[in-house]
Amino acid sequence: MLDTSFHDADADADAVADAHAAVHLRVASPADVPFIVDAIVAESRQGHFASDGSRPDVLAGLWHQIQSVVADGVTPMPDARNGAGGRAFVVQVGDVNAAFAILVEHAPGSWHERIELFACVTHAAFRGRGLARFLVRSLVRDSRSAAVYARCAGASSAMAALLASCGFAHVSRSPEGIATLEFTRIVPVTVRG
Repeated sequence: MLDTSFHDADADADAVADAHAAVHLRVASPADVPFIVDAIVAESRQGHFASDGSRPDVLAGLWHQIQSVVADGVTPMPDARNGAGGRAFVVQVGDVNAAFAILVEHAPGSWHERIELFACVTHAAFRGRGLARFLVRSLVRDSRSAAVYARCAGASSAMAALLASCGFAHVSRSPEGIATLEFTRIVPVTVRG
């Protein structure tokens, strides 16, 4: 399976590395949970996530969800997706966390068929440097899932534009204004005859 749509992901990594001497993408650790939760809460205030971090019960649930993804690779969710596999990743610039993303299976056991880019945030101090593009392209390439989708709130037009520039296509918009974009890996068809 050859995915030529991300042929320039390594070039992106080189450009980011040139701009930032020590850029590193890694799996998130328990020490990264506060960074991830704080970023989600901050972006929720701007309308980018449907989470109300000002409510103690919602904040406790968010902490539990992120801790479970990071520590156990399992995503507690309130529906049929409960128990879906999840992985969190962090981009560091030097020793500073600059961005993160979370990938979650569409349904338990569907990692290679369909996953969701569940959350992705670049800290405001690091925006405009290509880190989000590097992160998205790297994760889509390395996930090897046949399809990766993301849901973007109306306030997340910059994220929708970033995803489109990474090869995601706009597939739907909910009545609430949530846009769904999807990247579908091109799998060559072999004809036998």
